[in-house]
Formats: sequence, C-alpha cells, structure tokens
Amino acid sequence: MVSAIRQLKQDVISACRILSQQKLVEGFGHVSARIPHSDFFLLTPRIALALVTEDDLLTMNLAGEIVDGQRPVPSETWLHTAIMKAKPELHAITRIHARVANMFSVTDRKLEPVHNHGSFFSGGVLISNRKLGEAVVETLGNKPAVLLRGNGQVTVGKSIPEAVMMAIYLEEAAEMLYGALQIGMPIPLTASESAERQLEALPQVDLERAWNYFKNRAAGNRPIRRR
Repeated sequence: MVSAIRQLKQDVISACRILSQQKLVEGFGHVSARIPHSDFFLLTPRIALALVTEDDLLTMNLAGEIVDGQRPVPSETWLHTAIMKAKPELHAITRIHARVANMFSVTDRKLEPVHNHGSFFSGGVLISNRKLGEAVVETLGNKPAVLLRGNGQVTVGKSIPEAVMMAIYLEEAAEMLYGALQIGMPIPLTASESAERQLEALPQVDLERAWNYFKNRAAGNRPIRRR
C-alpha cells in the first residue's frame, strides 16, 4: 500500500507538471486522486501546480477534512469531495483554466465535438454557474468534463492519466471548434459518430502512450533517437 501511495503521489505531480506545461493552468488550479481501497484522496494545496511537490500534497477524507498535510486547502475542496463521494468509479479530478474552452462558458455557443478527440464531449459540455459541489456533480452526469461559467473547467477520469487527457482533449476540442467557426459552419459529430470515434480516440494502449509522451515532455526530456 505504501508503494502504491508513493506512485500515486508521483502521478499527481506528473499531472501538475503536464497541466502547467500545456498552459491549462497558470498559477491556479488543482488536482485530486482517490487513494485505492479507502475513503481518502490526495489533493494539491493552495499552491501553483508548477510548484507543488509530493511533500505538499494533502490527504483528505470525504468530509473535506485534512487527514495529513500542513498546507492550506484550495477554496474549492467542496468540488473534489462532492465528486469523490458521489462517483466512486472516478479516481481523479482536474480543475483547470483552459482559455479557449472558457470562451464557450461565457457565450450561448455549445462546445460540440467536430473531430475524434472531441468525441468525448458529445452533446456539448454543460455549464454550471452554481458554486455548490452537488450542483457540479449533477451537471457532470456521465460526462468527462464541465465548463464552469467564466471560471474554468473540471475534468474527471477513472485514472489520473485519463483525467489529464480529458483536460487536454477538452481544450483541443474548443480550439478546433473555435477555428472552424472562423472559416465556415462547423459540422458536429452525431451521437453515434462520437460513440464510434471514442473507441478509436483513447484505447488503453493509446492512453498510456499519450500519458508517457506528455509526462516526458513536461519533464523537459528530449525524445530518444533510435538508430
């Protein structure tokens, strides 16, 4: 169990570095990850994600109380506790501030999928302007992301890599739709097209592939040249 928690902490820090490197957070934002087979989860404190270390991570219970750690908790701890309590199948949450996706949270234009990586957001990403964790859970439903009106986004996953990739894909989907709107009328994927393309977009082997790529890139490592 100790080694599993150590690996989980390393993955949380990797998530922090990736989200920072991708400019999905700049100074603000947080990440949480459920500790397997327990009622506890790890949460980044009120520190910029680019600067968080393993020693800074907080261990929280589902009542939103600190079990271990000395750093101040984020003001939106309620959001993480509400999702963790209501959705035991989810194991990771990111709270980000992607700029293009944020544009869709302050207009009546629905963020619809127009390409493979956007297929996870079929039907549009719903918007919540209420500040209660329960409202976010209700709005989230079975979707992988929620736009908070004028205040960033939440993405979730069954693992840290999945939640991080949903954050990256959400901004990519927003950028693709925004760009399409500049040159013509976008053609959104239908629900059936989205379901088919989700299978192509992120099978487990490609999730690991993408996670390792972004983790390597965020660490500042150069690709290995193969001869």
